[in-house]
This record gives sequence, C-alpha cells and structure tokens, in this order.
Amino acid sequence: MDDTSGPVTADTSEPPTGTLPADEQSLVHLRSELDDIDRRFLEDIRARIDVCVRIAEVKRHRSIPMMQPQRVNLVQDRAAEFARSNGLSPEFLRRLYEVMIGETCRIEDVVIGADGDANRAMG
Repeated sequence: MDDTSGPVTADTSEPPTGTLPADEQSLVHLRSELDDIDRRFLEDIRARIDVCVRIAEVKRHRSIPMMQPQRVNLVQDRAAEFARSNGLSPEFLRRLYEVMIGETCRIEDVVIGADGDANRAMG
C-alpha cells in the first residue's frame, strides 16, 4: 500500500504525558506554554494593527501626514529602553519594531488613500 498519495501533515498533537520520560514531558509542557504565548503575541499584533487603522482614519479625515517621525522615534526609544531594562537585545527589538512599523506605514498609506474603505488595507 502506498501511503504517499495523500497530503502529508505533521502530527502536532501531544502524546500522552504518561508515556514520555520526564525531560520530554517538560519539553511538551514548555512548548505548549510557548504556543500560548505565541497565540497571544499574534493576537496583540492584530490588535495593534487594528488601532493603527483607526489612527490612519483620523489622519485621513484631518489631512495629517501618514509619516510621523517623532512618533516612530518615541516607539523605537521605548522598545530599546524596555530591552535594556529586561536583559534583551535593543537591536533585536529595534529590528522587530522596524518590521511592525513598516507594515503599519503600508497599511496607513492604503487607509489614507482608500476613500473610506479601511478594509482594503488588510489584504
């Protein structure tokens, strides 16, 4: 019998904890904890983008330029300070925020030019 004809998917279900050695049980538990953190992180990114869409709508209605360099600097400085205070790499958080701010700017550009169709930005 050929098992390769159908789609191949990884089994991400956790094996029963009673069948694993203690260190593997710890890994399963820690990975589950990490998965929960990742889910919250992604939900928070989505919430951040939702707020940015609302900000872009205000900017559009008030003819405020999309790019606000002083705000970008404030956000970057706050992330760097957080990194230093929490034993993290300021460069890592700078790069992370650079990506998030870049996406926010892309979305704001679309919303500001969307003539009221904020849903266009999310695609």
